[in-house]
Amino acid sequence: MFTEEKLGQAEKTELDAHLENLLARADCTKNWTEKIYRQTEILLQPNPSARIEEFFYEKLDKKIPSRITNGELLGQYMQDAANDFGAATPYGSTLMKVGEYQRKLGETEREFMQTSAISFLTPLRNFLEGDWRTIS
Repeated sequence: MFTEEKLGQAEKTELDAHLENLLARADCTKNWTEKIYRQTEILLQPNPSARIEEFFYEKLDKKIPSRITNGELLGQYMQDAANDFGAATPYGSTLMKVGEYQRKLGETEREFMQTSAISFLTPLRNFLEGDWRTIS
């Protein structure tokens, strides 16, 4: 019957309204999942070159090297400056404290990015690459 439909010799098979609704909902789910997945990737790694590099590491099944975050780097610079100025000076002691907390914030940011990628992006990717192909 499908071949006849393709050749124009038969009428198109009408699908059940409930099935049509399910197919529309499935397409909507796929589209929104793709958008959310892409935007989350951009949020977690705004640098397009780094995203491409991570993509290649992932496709080659290699471990993505851990990058220092901007917060960690700023904290390190603050602590290095504090050491140069002297930790006993008001400016040096302030830089030392703020630098320590800035590094902790940077470490937390890195952990958040790793956890989000594993706990949030992986299930979305599994849906798009696995479950969605089964549905469609």
